[in-house]
Amino acid sequence: MTSLLDAAGRIFGELGYHAATTNAIAAEAKVAPATLYQFFPNKEAIADALVIHYATDLAKEERAADVQELASAPLEEALREVTGVVIEFHRKHPAFATLHAEAPLSKDAAEQKRLLSQTFIDHLSEVLRAKSPKLDKQDACWSAKIVLTALIGFLPALEGRNTSVRSRTIDALNQMLVRYLEPVLRARLRPE
Repeated sequence: MTSLLDAAGRIFGELGYHAATTNAIAAEAKVAPATLYQFFPNKEAIADALVIHYATDLAKEERAADVQELASAPLEEALREVTGVVIEFHRKHPAFATLHAEAPLSKDAAEQKRLLSQTFIDHLSEVLRAKSPKLDKQDACWSAKIVLTALIGFLPALEGRNTSVRSRTIDALNQMLVRYLEPVLRARLRPE
């Protein structure tokens, strides 16, 4: 089944959701269409399984970074690491963004997508609060949501770019996020 999902990822990434077919996925996996149908009844089921697989893997990668280590690093370095996990995952798996934008996701896949966003928000919120312990939890979550929104907005600008343009865009994103978060970490403290 993993080889089918890998093949589906390549096909969705190259052709997009709507142009991809189960026959193309089966051919990419070097199996007969009947073999594919033993695991997945249709293209929608493949897309759902792939989104769930990607969301689970990315959430693990997001949680892998140590909160205290990130909190002790300079803000720009910590942000570069946190956002870098998402950016690199999207670079390696172009089908992920395609499926989120184009595929009609089941309730389970949509829930996994929501949980993935929440994992990012929770993790970054913990980092922010570890950097500034008096930072209100709601303010930390709000700021993490803003960072995620900006990051998602930048992802299309990174697709298919050469290395220098990609690096420059990532630098711009991180500079913008640092400028946003520095005053948050200084000013939004709950009165004691």
